Amino acid sequence: MARPCNYEKRIEPYLSEISEMALTMTDEQIAETLGVGYSTFKRYKRDYKTLQDALKSGRKRLVITLKSTLIEKAKGFDYLETKTIKERDEETGELFISRVEEYMKHATPDVAALNLLLKNYDKDNWANDPQVLELKKKELKLKEQQIKNNEW
Repeated sequence: MARPCNYEKRIEPYLSEISEMALTMTDEQIAETLGVGYSTFKRYKRDYKTLQDALKSGRKRLVITLKSTLIEKAKGFDYLETKTIKERDEETGELFISRVEEYMKHATPDVAALNLLLKNYDKDNWANDPQVLELKKKELKLKEQQIKNNEW
């Protein structure tokens, strides 16, 4: 006798939660959280579009958040840093919080983030190797010319 499928019981009621989990967890972690074996979870993912869509939705939101964070890092940003100052009581010897200091700080633009963004958002004008970029432009012009010549 075949074992009944647990998808309807273990996965389907939690699709919105799975979408949220996909923001911070791997598929293996999601499977573990749901109490499902990873190989079973992979099979469910392959066989059930509803699960695929829930995971895709969460991962899509994650990518949007990561892009936003990368852009912020590339441009630089201001942030509030909090420092807790502890002192020792002279009589008891116990530590206590004497004050909390807050500082506005500025994170300078990150060159690696800038480079990555420019290579992805401005591919026609940005590359690690400008000579390779120029060669690709020339290659494209030659191909366009060949296509134009073959049309005649």
